[in-house]
Amino acid sequence: MKRENTLTLTRAELQVMEILWKSGKALDVHEVVENYPEPQPAYTTISTVIRLLAMKGFVGHKKGNGKQHLYFPQISKADYISQSVSDVKAKFFGGSVSSFVSFFLQEEQLSKEELEEIANLALALSIDNRPSKSSFSPLGGSAKGERKGYPLTINP
Repeated sequence: MKRENTLTLTRAELQVMEILWKSGKALDVHEVVENYPEPQPAYTTISTVIRLLAMKGFVGHKKGNGKQHLYFPQISKADYISQSVSDVKAKFFGGSVSSFVSFFLQEEQLSKEELEEIANLALALSIDNRPSKSSFSPLGGSAKGERKGYPLTINP
């Protein structure tokens, strides 16, 4: 039975999801194992993790050759990050974005350049230049296209 994927991922589950997200295609269990850094876990371990991810609704599968199953992510990395950050914001900061941001500004030792970058981003967002979801991505790049790693960027 599929569950709604509002659950968090364990470290092992996140490693498998990272491999699936990076592959850009459906993979069988052997291919997931091959993409693991050394020491690679056992086939049965990865098979179990993938089965758990499927039960949680994070991974789907389709028939491959013969008895082979190919696995693919049911949620994008950007959507998972967004959902996770929203959960943290709700659980620890009462849903307040300003409390959330204030906490990290106080806890992190940010350089002057990083603080200026954050201030410029906040200013750009406040001047009715707020990017639409289709042009702003927490992973860089366009929200519709391929998403690369951080930092935050605004695409005009």
